[in-house]
Amino acid sequence: SITYMQEMTPAICNSVHTPTNAIGSNAILIDKTAALAGNYVDVTSDNTSPKVAQHTLYDIRDNKPYTVRKLADGNCWMTDNLAFELNANTTYAGTNNITGEEVSFNSGNACSISRDCIIDGNTRYLSQTNSWYYSWAASVAGSGSSVPVDTDATLSICPAHWRLPANYTTVKSRSYGNLTDAYGLTVNGEVSNGNSTSSLEAVPLSYARYGYTQSGGSLVGTDYNIHWSSTVYSTSNRAYNYGYSTASITPQRNSTFSYGLPIRCVAI
Repeated sequence: SITYMQEMTPAICNSVHTPTNAIGSNAILIDKTAALAGNYVDVTSDNTSPKVAQHTLYDIRDNKPYTVRKLADGNCWMTDNLAFELNANTTYAGTNNITGEEVSFNSGNACSISRDCIIDGNTRYLSQTNSWYYSWAASVAGSGSSVPVDTDATLSICPAHWRLPANYTTVKSRSYGNLTDAYGLTVNGEVSNGNSTSSLEAVPLSYARYGYTQSGGSLVGTDYNIHWSSTVYSTSNRAYNYGYSTASITPQRNSTFSYGLPIRCVAI
């Protein structure tokens, strides 16, 4: 019954059935009307085709659409990358990354890479991948100053009622590691070698290897998928992220704040 990302509540997400951990050809997407009506079970009578509920919601800030799915970890996730444009010296509505409440932040002017620098060369859209990339400072709406190790930044640029996923060590229930655990791809959010990373690109997770940006926006590592978390890895210049390549799944990797990475948000 909701149209906008900002209308999501825990009660709404909880009202939709949690699917089994099937991936790819074993999963069928259904719309939220059928899901809310309870017109499906986890597995059909022929033991195939678990059904995954999805719905398109719009970000009220710019009216861009996002596909949202209830995934096997019990959370509602964006299954598209965030595409929220940030311009210099502009006030935006973001979210309190802890409570989900809407908050305001100002992007400031173009600046050098730091924990609180929002507008820089690595926060940009790239047509090669049709994706937005954000420095870590941009992803946390400039709230990264003096955040201790293994602690989450207070703000994010996700819509209200959503958050930047945490690292497994801080808010396990809304972390990438917990998500990959739910699909049997990792155990305790640890690095996994040899599991099929193609599963991450299949329905319902629908990730893609978009790489990252550095040195003023140059695209690097398109064999990789990397997404920011909200958690500081090092007091100097690194934060946790989630990544995978053809060789491994790494839910608790880390990168320097200056890298530009895509973002996906999870409902609080």
